[in-house]
Amino acid sequence: MSDDTIRVRVDRGDYRHEREHYTRGDEIDVDPKVLEKHPNSLTRVEELDESADDSGTDATDDSDDEIVVDPDPSELTVHELRDRIADVDDADLLGAIKDAEEEGKNRETATDALDERIAELEG
Repeated sequence: MSDDTIRVRVDRGDYRHEREHYTRGDEIDVDPKVLEKHPNSLTRVEELDESADDSGTDATDDSDDEIVVDPDPSELTVHELRDRIADVDDADLLGAIKDAEEEGKNRETATDALDERIAELEG
């Protein structure tokens, strides 16, 4: 990544970034804009270390079940979305992507593609 990145820790659930899968506790380098878009899922490592020193505990949420979808499917064309989900083997993640699509643009062709991929995994 470029010099304009920051180190963050995944705070909750599963997190996907640049086609990679991360889980709670993983540290990655991201553009500062990514942290701004996902403040409940990511915490800057320096901030986490300072807050732990002040209170003795870190300021994470205990809800491990949230799955973070990055990027939001509404930011992709249906074709790009199909390409992105082609190698996803986690039905829960696909369900979260479908939920995000339905809350966003809610394109029938996109939800159909997600339903097809989920059916492939469950079939």
